[in-house]
Amino acid sequence: MHATTSTSSIINSLRCVAVHLCVLSMLPAFSQISAAADADLLRTQFREVDTLFANPGQGWMNQQRSPKTEPRFPCSVVYVRFGWAEAEPAEGQYNWKLLDDAIAAWKSRGAAIAFRVMTCSAHSAGYYTSPKWLFDAGCKGHEYLRGGDDPTSGGKRIPRIEPDYADPLYLEKHGAFLKALGERYDGHPAIEFLDIGSYGIWGEWHTPHPAPVAVRKQIVDLYLRAFRKTPLVFMSDDAEVLAYALAHGTGFRRDGVGSTWHEKTWIGSKKYAAVEGMADTWKHAPVVFEWFGSYDYLQSRKWPFDAAVNFMLSNHVTLINDNVGRVPPEAMPQLEKLARLAGARFVLRELTHPKSVKSGASLPLQMKWANVGVGKLHHRYVVQFSLLDAAGQPVFSANAKADPRDWLPGERDLTESLQLPATLKPGDYTLAVQLADPSGQRRPFRLAMDAPEKEGRYLVSHVKLLD
Repeated sequence: MHATTSTSSIINSLRCVAVHLCVLSMLPAFSQISAAADADLLRTQFREVDTLFANPGQGWMNQQRSPKTEPRFPCSVVYVRFGWAEAEPAEGQYNWKLLDDAIAAWKSRGAAIAFRVMTCSAHSAGYYTSPKWLFDAGCKGHEYLRGGDDPTSGGKRIPRIEPDYADPLYLEKHGAFLKALGERYDGHPAIEFLDIGSYGIWGEWHTPHPAPVAVRKQIVDLYLRAFRKTPLVFMSDDAEVLAYALAHGTGFRRDGVGSTWHEKTWIGSKKYAAVEGMADTWKHAPVVFEWFGSYDYLQSRKWPFDAAVNFMLSNHVTLINDNVGRVPPEAMPQLEKLARLAGARFVLRELTHPKSVKSGASLPLQMKWANVGVGKLHHRYVVQFSLLDAAGQPVFSANAKADPRDWLPGERDLTESLQLPATLKPGDYTLAVQLADPSGQRRPFRLAMDAPEKEGRYLVSHVKLLD
């Protein structure tokens, strides 16, 4: 039996101790640690931070098919629109490259894609947004003129054609396209949501040539059949069909925030009086907003910018299209607040637990959490606690029973108990918490708190394991 230990072993042991002490020493710098009323308890309090970050499925939406410039704010979703003619230039021949390229371009940045299919667009370069072969096959249509000097009215003022949505040929051919689209992309992990487009100018569900309500519901049904996994969002412009879409689990969006008329003609107004459950949609599905026009355009119409921001926040916005253009420095704090508070924003305010516990016993945790955002979490995440060893590596992890998808805005007290394995060695451990995607497809959900963070884990306390 040797009476001495090798020099290299001693050095390695000292390194491990140093790493562990470094981790523990970071906690007081970012939070407040105090003795609880019971001397055997450790209470740690954390401050809320205003950091802007991109959490999956919420916040700011970039609108570039490929990242040519840096997004205005951190974003987890990129929004794409395209004409049916782009995606099916010849009947039965699909150009999936336009979506696949966008998915590939943003994958390295951790952003998913949301999109809308248009069958009519006042910004199209030519006559057709729905494919020419559709009309050649006999589908009826309506020619229209739109565009001109007002940038919100369209592009170049040229003749364009809109399909007759009630024509059985349109419903048959477009239904076949959506079926193929769903077979390829329904449930795709890189697709965040899909607008129910396909009707009206820009797919916004307003048109000078309206189809009967029954036909419009039939178009909604085409999407519901083709997309059973990917979330769907319906355009709120069509109040007559909105209730039907919401009853089938869709979210909604409004393209036109900033106009004082739009803000008055909303939930509770005569137009939406018959739409049951609209005010609570945000609790189970995404709410998406787009600006009526750029900041300069809103100012030219004397529409208050702050009112548009507050409208989105008070309506529990999940995602915002970045089509607001150049924003002056004095208005940026409002825009940053909107990006920061959209969706859910979680803070662990306080954590209390015993200072020490035996291996194989349970570790009770008392917590104060808050959702300081205006919305809720729509993706499945779990609250996962880990014990980290002296090298900062997890040696034990367990999921809490609480489901953060249930955390609506506000404060909540939570109690959890972690059953520790008897195989854990006695010693000092760092306690860490993260919101993790159990499928592993999405990065951890970031928390708005001043605790040290490493690979999605927040170092929140320390605990001693006894024999």
